[in-house]
Order: sequence, then structure tokens, then C-alpha cells
Amino acid sequence: MSENESGSRFPPGRAVPARALKPRFVLGLLVMASFGGVWVARFGAPIATRAATWLVAAAAGALAGGLYWRLALFDGAAFDDAADARRVSARWRRVETVAVAAFAVAGVAYLATNRASPAVGTGAIGVGLVAAPLLWLGLRRSPPGRKRERQSTLRTALFAAALVALAGFAWLETGTTLADWLVRLVHVGAFALWIGGAVWHNFVVLPTARARPDAAATLKSQAESFRRHVPVLVALLLATGVYQTAGLVGFSLSALAASPVAPFVGLKALVLVLLTGLVAASVVRGP
Repeated sequence: MSENESGSRFPPGRAVPARALKPRFVLGLLVMASFGGVWVARFGAPIATRAATWLVAAAAGALAGGLYWRLALFDGAAFDDAADARRVSARWRRVETVAVAAFAVAGVAYLATNRASPAVGTGAIGVGLVAAPLLWLGLRRSPPGRKRERQSTLRTALFAAALVALAGFAWLETGTTLADWLVRLVHVGAFALWIGGAVWHNFVVLPTARARPDAAATLKSQAESFRRHVPVLVALLLATGVYQTAGLVGFSLSALAASPVAPFVGLKALVLVLLTGLVAASVVRGP
């Protein structure tokens, strides 16, 4: 495959450096971990139900997490060249469009496979499904005059709508006690922040840095905040994951080993160990 076909800056016949692969590797591991978690939580459910559950978790998580990092990290005024800031914004708009569309499709499929679910959770997801496309349309049609302020307000509202949908999803996936819902919400929230950051890095930061090397330093400094969040996200995912697994099979290792979900729990644990190792290596190596 040629450079033009692949869109890569590495010519044919040369190995791609591990540093260039790691962000994609992390994103792949996060997707795998989320799939394994849904498989365990919905073990025994029809394949369509598990697929819809995973899709809505991944789509809503990427939308909420990506919007958080867009609002928290990106500072257009920090770029030496205003055109670089516009390029970052343009790339994010494309990612945002895909995320909203994926969430809309996945959310409808999820509700269709969970028709008998509690009204509170269903209503929360429904609010997100109605609000997200409308807010996205508002972003696309912002008037030139006060465009930046209006878009910031609309993106904040879109982020809130995605959070409401995630809260509804967490409720539908537990629906037992307030404590279980809170644990599930923290789990999916931590996942959303991480996968949103991974999406931002892979589809906004890296392509912009390749196309505009002068913008790389600014993008890197803005991304340092995300890097500082990751160890906390790992700890939250591990703690809430252990709690939820114990709720399914108990705290006994023998009970877990005898459970049919053991292979999937083991796969998710392995993925989290790999992610933890990558985070630890990054922290030790420093910026």
C-alpha cells in the first residue's frame, strides 16, 4: 500500500515506530475491554441485545468523553497560527458528527431490544437521543456573528445530553439499588473519559500534528491534562469492575473459576493489566 492509499507518513517497507502505534493500541484495548464487560454483564442475553448494549455504551462514551476533552483541553488562542486551531476544530467537527450519528443509531437499537426496561432509564436515554441531533444541527447552523460563544454553549449542552444518556444506560444496566447504579455510572463515566480522550488523540491530535508539525508542541501541552487523568481512570475502572464482578459471581475465586463468565472476566482483566502497564510506563517515562 502506498503512502497516499494508507494516509500514513511512514513510507512502504519501513517499520512503524511503537510510539506511533501505541495510541491506536490503547484505543483497541479500550474497545476490547468494553466489549468484554458488556459480554459479562449481559451474559446469556441474545447476541443482538449484547451488540446493541456495547454499541450504545461505546458511542455515548466516545461522544461524552470526546466532548469533555474538546471543552476542557482545546484552547484555540494558544496556537501560534490561527489556521492550526481551525484545522483542529474542523477535525473534531467530523469526529463529532460520526459520534452523534453512531449514538443515535445505537441508542434506538438499544431501546428496541430493551422495551420492558424501567421508564427512568429509558427516558434518560430518550432525552439524549432527541437532544443530541438537535444540538448538533444547532452547531452546524451557528450564525457567523457570535459563533464561538454559541458553539461553546451548544457543545456544553450536547455534553450534558450525552451524560444524561450515560446515566440512563447505567440505570438500565443495574436497576437494583442506588449504590449499584452509582458504581456502574462511575465505571461507564471513567470509560467514557478514557475512550473519548483516545478518540481525540487518534483522530484529532495525531493527524493535525502530522500535517502541521508547528502545532505539535501546543497540542502536546494541551494533552498533558488528559495524561494526568489516566492513572485515576485506571483506578476507578479496576475498583468498580471488581465490585460489579463480585455482584455477579461473589467474592470467591473458586466461584468465579466455575462461572461461565470466567473467560470473559479473565480477558477484561488481562486488557486492564496491559493498559495499566502502558500507563505506568508513560508516567515513569514522563512527558
